[in-house]
Amino acid sequence: MTKKINNIREQKLEAQKKITELEILEQEAQKEEINIITTVEDNINTVSKDNGLFCGVILNHADLIAVFDLALKTGESVKIPFRLYFNE
Repeated sequence: MTKKINNIREQKLEAQKKITELEILEQEAQKEEINIITTVEDNINTVSKDNGLFCGVILNHADLIAVFDLALKTGESVKIPFRLYFNE
């Protein structure tokens, strides 16, 4: 084999190692994000429950149709911010 081929193979191995390292870092970042979201959700649920509140979105039939219609017209996700409701 020529020196050029060996050099290319070494670069290829280094690139594969770097990809593996980056994939591990990506997985760790995903786990961290999941942990943050889970912790915040647990805190919100605890505070809401302790104060007799429901934290979320309550939709009736007409609301669901309107959200679905909006999603179809825009072709994008529809974000619905949470609301706090007293438990009845």
